[in-house]
Amino acid sequence: MWNNQDFNSSGFGQGGGFNTPQGDEKKKSGKRSNNIVPVTIAQILTAKHEDDVFVSKNLELFQITFVGLIKAVNESATRIDYEIDDMSGPPIEVRHFNETEENEDGSNTTSNALPVNTYVRVNGLVRAFGGKRSVNCHKISPITDMNEMTCHMLEVVYANANAQQQTGGPSGSGLGMGNSTDAGDNGQLPGLNSLQSQVQMIIRREQSERGCSIDEICQSLRSIAPKAIRDAIEFLSVEGLIYSTIDDEHFQATDG
Repeated sequence: MWNNQDFNSSGFGQGGGFNTPQGDEKKKSGKRSNNIVPVTIAQILTAKHEDDVFVSKNLELFQITFVGLIKAVNESATRIDYEIDDMSGPPIEVRHFNETEENEDGSNTTSNALPVNTYVRVNGLVRAFGGKRSVNCHKISPITDMNEMTCHMLEVVYANANAQQQTGGPSGSGLGMGNSTDAGDNGQLPGLNSLQSQVQMIIRREQSERGCSIDEICQSLRSIAPKAIRDAIEFLSVEGLIYSTIDDEHFQATDG
């Protein structure tokens, strides 16, 4: 899992942690949150955007961190563009501007691009231009321990739940924390509709490392259209309640 060096380098061991001021307070004071917020790529792509501020649920997405797999690399004289996918939604473009260092002999070297199919952690700022969202990266580093992937998803759930509590929202609002792990009298999880609750509980029951496949979920819910099931899975993934395992057809519950 995390050692102290990994924890500090990710930004979570510094300053305010996950504490996120409310949006209204930030607008009144004219100040941005300096906290590094753990997110999924889907949260970045679906966040509300107004006055150069990105908000997902109750979290302002300014300085963010996420993990994913490099799918493509494009190098230029001034920067390296990565296409990174965390299987929560479409890939996102990450721009890493070259850092030039002067060597002892007076020559200059620039940062080298990381190869395709490398799992990485990205720290950066959310940007939007021409209707397209991207991340201006100030740090990108390879992941050497795959436990960091699981840790990150738990951090995403915790950050969202903490933001809900600060803004007075219900603890069981589809964030995978608090009372949302207990079904109500009608078998429906708080914050989720009936189908989302059924899919979540089916995935939660699967304890194998590979997780529960979409085909298995469809077999359990034969009266439901496969597209509706996939939509429910996408929603649960965006909310951080489930995460993909061996591929984008197998899922485990974050609270399993």
